[in-house]
Order: sequence, then structure tokens, then C-alpha cells
Amino acid sequence: MKELALPQTPEATDAGWLARLNWDEIIARAVLACVLLALLLFLLAPMGAILGNAVLDHDGHFVGLAHFAAYIRTPALMQSARNSVLLAGSVVGISVPLAFVFAYALTRTTLPAPLKAVFRLVALIPLLAPSLLSAISFVQWFGNQGVLKPLLGGASIYGAPGIIIAEVYNTFPHALMILVTALSLADGRLYEAASALGASTSRKFFTVTLPSCKYGLISAATVTFTYVISDFGAPKVIGGDFNVLSIDVFKQVIGQHNFSMGAVVGLLLLVPSVLSFMIDTVVRRKLRAQLTARSVPYAPKPNAWVNTLLGSYCVLVCALLLAVVGMAVYTSLIKLWPYDLTLGLQNYRMVLFESDMAGAYKNSLVLAGATALTGSLIVFTGAYLIEKTRNLGLMRPLMHFLAVLSMAVPGLVLGLAMSSSSIIPPTRSTSFTTRWRW
Repeated sequence: MKELALPQTPEATDAGWLARLNWDEIIARAVLACVLLALLLFLLAPMGAILGNAVLDHDGHFVGLAHFAAYIRTPALMQSARNSVLLAGSVVGISVPLAFVFAYALTRTTLPAPLKAVFRLVALIPLLAPSLLSAISFVQWFGNQGVLKPLLGGASIYGAPGIIIAEVYNTFPHALMILVTALSLADGRLYEAASALGASTSRKFFTVTLPSCKYGLISAATVTFTYVISDFGAPKVIGGDFNVLSIDVFKQVIGQHNFSMGAVVGLLLLVPSVLSFMIDTVVRRKLRAQLTARSVPYAPKPNAWVNTLLGSYCVLVCALLLAVVGMAVYTSLIKLWPYDLTLGLQNYRMVLFESDMAGAYKNSLVLAGATALTGSLIVFTGAYLIEKTRNLGLMRPLMHFLAVLSMAVPGLVLGLAMSSSSIIPPTRSTSFTTRWRW
């Protein structure tokens, strides 16, 4: 006689699930919990602290949106916000088209493979340099004592023009890598069908090429916009009196010790970055979904005119990129610009051996090495365990959100958040100078 199966209670179900867990899964969940705790402590908690600092006064009392209202009523600060958006939009309108043509030359021409490798290598050089390096180089080229100053016809490089040029140089490789990937994912069958229907080259470009890489263009635009809106180096070096949000954060916190207003500016700086990153995340998913198992890689056909035209464009772009780096290298070797152009290694000797900057350089290397080692280990461990562990529930999307959130947070905002999270609560008896602790 067959026994009837009794309905399982939630307690019995939980007990059965725990019984099926082995020690490997228990250890994996414990490690993932530690990684999640680290993300909560070092990313989410500081962001909460900066939000709290924006709605509190100097005495720690809740003031709501008073600081935001004061920011809106300050014409100079609102102008900085408009300047930041204007600059970011201008750089997107210049950098993305330039990178698209370069990426098109790398993926849709039959130029020799070694030559394409050289073009790609030179185009990625700006990734290796800090943002202020390009600004310094453009000052040497077009500044008041610049080599090509007469070409400006009396105009000044300082301000919005200099920031735009420097940021185009800095963001070019970022947009290029995304667009090369987008163009490489094109399905060759679409071009075969277009050719069979008698479509011209221009019609193929507007009906097949652009629609197939539209997500890549959007992703490149959002990444470029986020980079420019949060960059501090180029505006600080070549911006002159042209204020942007990243400069305002520095002025409010470091210059005026106005942490509340600095927190407000930091949050405003965070908003476009997070929105851009959210758009980029959605677009990247659609970009990956374009490539299916049945897709056929597109094989460009030889065309002498196209190869010559696009090859010349790549040569011109690479020459301009190398000119920026070359000027920086040349400036580092001369004794005193522009009065004593004697070449030598005296500047390197002074920085590395004869000044306090040697300690700063050593500290930078130690911090970078420690960050690379520990960060890579933690990220690899977390990513591996997330992909190999089952039944994670809400832990998987939460960890993914926190991990990618750090990419959308500008460095200045994250630094301000870290400082805000370590502020000692004020007391009524302390003065303003002793009330805040970094």
C-alpha cells in the first residue's frame, strides 16, 4: 500500500536545503558575504555619509534641502553646473565621431594587420597618462609662451577651448575601444543581403552599419560624458577662470572648508554620472545580445581609395596624439621653459633624488601596487564565486550593483564621501575649526 506524501513545512524545506549544502558552498557564501560587507562599508556607507552631510548644518542639525536651495541661489555655482554639462556635451560631439572614423578604419578596411596594430597602439597611449598631462602639453603648444601660439590669432587656450581639446585627447581611446567592439560585432549576413538587393555603399552605411552599432555609439557617448563631467586634472591646469563642478568641489572642501556645500556639489556631480552609467549598462547588454551563434563576421573587401583615405586619417590622428605626448616628454627634459631649453635629466634627478617628491612618487607606486594586488584578488574571487555558486538569491544582483556603482562614482565624490564618513560628530561647545575632522 503506497504511503501518502505529507506536505513539507517551511522549516522542513529550509532544513533540506541546508542539508544539501556542502562545505564548498558554505565557504563560498561566507567569502561572498565578506566581499559584500566590504562593498557596503567602503562604498555604500560613505555615499550615505555624504548624503547626510548635505542635509545637516554645522551643528549637526537637520536642515533638509536648505543647502541645495542655497546652491541654486548662488549664480556662480549654477554657472559651474551649466559649464560642466556644456563641456561634456561638446567633448562627446567631437570625440565620439573622431573615434568612430578611426574604429571604422581599423575594422572595415583591408589595411595591413601590422599597420592596424600600430594605429591601435598609438591611439591607446592616452590611457597610460593622467588627464593633466594632456593639459600641460597643450599649454606648452598653445599657451602664452607656447610654440604654436601665433596660430590662435590672439585667442587664448585657457578656459573652455583648452579643456575641450584636452578632454577630447583623454576620452578618445575610451570611445575607440567601445566602437571597435561594436563594429566588430556586425553580422556579415546583413551586408550580403544588402549587396544582393543592390544597395549602394552609402545606403549600406546608413541602413546597416549605423543601426548595428547604435548601442556602441550610445555607450561611447555616455562613457565620454561621465569621464568629462567628473574629471579634475584638465580643468585645473588649463581651465583658467572657467569653473566646473569638479573644481567647485575642491574649492568648497579644501579652500573654504564648507563641507556641507561640498557635499551638495558632490551629489550634483554624481547625478549625471549615475544616469549615464545606468544608460551605458542597459546599452552594453543590448550590444552583447547582438552577437548570436549564427552571426557571421563581416569581412571587408579591398578598396584602394577607402584604404588610402582612412589610412591617411589614422596617420594624422596618430601624429597629433604623439605630438601631445612628445611635447610632454620634451618639456620634462629641458631645464627651464621657455628661457633655458638645455636638454638633460636634471628634472628627473631633482624629482627622484633631491626633493620631497621622491617620497610622494614612492608612495604612489606602493599604493598603486597594493591596490592592484588586493583589488584584483578580491574582484577575481568575488566574480568567480558569483558565477560558480548556486541559489544566491538577492546577493547576486546586489553585489553586481555595488561593484559597478564604483565606476559611476567620480573620484572626487568618492574621496569626499570617504572623508565625510570619518567626520567626528560635532558638539555645541566646539568651534568650526575644531568641529570637523578628516
